[in-house]
Amino acid sequence: MNGAFRRTYSPYVIAGIAGLILGFSFPPSPFYTLAYIAFFPLFWIYDKTEKLDQSLLYTYIFLLVFHITTLYWVGGFVVGKDRWMMIAGGVLLIVHPLLYLPFVWLALVVRKKVGRGIGYVAFIVFWITFEYLHSLTEYAFPWIIIGNSQAYDSSRIQIVEFTSVYGLSFIILMFNCLLYELTQKIITKEGAYHNKKIIALSTTLLLIFLLPYIYGISVKENYNYHLPQPIKIAIVQANIDPWQKWDADSTKYIPPEKQVEIHLQYSVECARSGIDLLLWPETAIPIHIFLPRYSKLLQRIQNTIDSLGVSLFTGLPTYSVYSYENAPVTADRLGTSDVFIESYNSTVLFDTNGIPQTVYRKNILVPFAERIPYAEVFKFLIEPLKWNVGISSWGKGTDTTIFEIQPFLYQRSVKFASMICYESVFPQYVRAFVKRGAEFLIVVTNDSWWGNTSGAYQHAAYTALRAVETRRWIVQAANGGISLVIDPTGTVQRKTELFQALSFTTSIYPMNVETFYVHHGDLFAKGIVATAICLLLYLITKVFWKK
Repeated sequence: MNGAFRRTYSPYVIAGIAGLILGFSFPPSPFYTLAYIAFFPLFWIYDKTEKLDQSLLYTYIFLLVFHITTLYWVGGFVVGKDRWMMIAGGVLLIVHPLLYLPFVWLALVVRKKVGRGIGYVAFIVFWITFEYLHSLTEYAFPWIIIGNSQAYDSSRIQIVEFTSVYGLSFIILMFNCLLYELTQKIITKEGAYHNKKIIALSTTLLLIFLLPYIYGISVKENYNYHLPQPIKIAIVQANIDPWQKWDADSTKYIPPEKQVEIHLQYSVECARSGIDLLLWPETAIPIHIFLPRYSKLLQRIQNTIDSLGVSLFTGLPTYSVYSYENAPVTADRLGTSDVFIESYNSTVLFDTNGIPQTVYRKNILVPFAERIPYAEVFKFLIEPLKWNVGISSWGKGTDTTIFEIQPFLYQRSVKFASMICYESVFPQYVRAFVKRGAEFLIVVTNDSWWGNTSGAYQHAAYTALRAVETRRWIVQAANGGISLVIDPTGTVQRKTELFQALSFTTSIYPMNVETFYVHHGDLFAKGIVATAICLLLYLITKVFWKK
């Protein structure tokens, strides 16, 4: 490292400041444009640092501060204080930044071996390659994809109907690279040809920043919804404390019967205005309601639905029964028998007569919080890592289920799909529902585990990206907030606050348009991955032939 640089500026401090800048570009911060300059200090450090291991150390500091700033809430260090939750959250903050480093290392090697210009390209494509690959396994965590920082920028996010969120990451990273290169050209001052480069870089930066904005404004102003008759949905946000919801040992524990009664009371009130669908949040019914011992409570729900003449869509646990021979590793033994029960975080549609119809079981489970990744391999971790509230061993669903209702003003059934909590962060997964015919989307969630921290705001904000990618109306029902309604341009039409107990009705519209992203999938991201592979092969070839 340059000695004067180290004496004058601390690279650790600069890396930390860069991490703060990137972190403060994410919701709930309104300063999303900060992402366009967040990598600038990091590139400056790379220029002043000769050794790759030092560059990676500063990159880790940058990522660590970014993670802490953006994900400080994941451990529940203030709310709940469950020990396993805090341990898992702490490990995520410290270990997860390490996963980026092999990809950054490759980019830095390309920069050193091939040249500065190709080095910028390598940084962009290897970073996005990591983001894409990191969304594909049971360890997937796409929560902090760089493009997610722009969820509040309703104009520029319109391009995700073509590229998904990875297109936003591409634009942000490219802008950072070109901005840094422009700054270096201005500082060095080298004649007329050099001035032409400055003009070219300045023009390119302006176009990168303005064109998505202009396109987005045009889309929002001229978007033709082809609106059919509305579908009226009532959302219940009962605001039941999740720690009181599950922990029977708590002095403030709310019994399941009481929880259901609260939801029914709100439902009766809002159903009077005439609705097509009643929507309750994730695990609004917190017990295995279809077991015989809960038959009276199930009958109470069915009778109320039947009297209202409206379909109910709700989150609740469901189960499957297995013998000893074929029981999944996460199934629980029933007493001392050879019968095993596997529980699933699910959604169920009750028809207007109160009869349960279609069931969807959550496919993408939060790593460690809801299920041990690859539990079949790491079965020895299942018991030790169970939460105190006992929800860390859900079974894994396998199907992208489509539901159907027939609204009062319709002569046909309308198809929709649901995601449960964390699933709505996965672009390719949400796309699969629309590909199968979903005309609107529902997200049920319980985001009040972490109190009034950034988690619920981030989850709600990211929903706008899914709406634009698919051009679908999305309704989110959250137990303690944030519940919301978003139109196909990502514009929030209705939004509740955290910790409000309420119900409200809204009108949405089924859509049948198929966006480029829905039709072609992650073509853009896969193209980036292919480019990264080509760069890697080129690097290997260059190093080999040099020897």
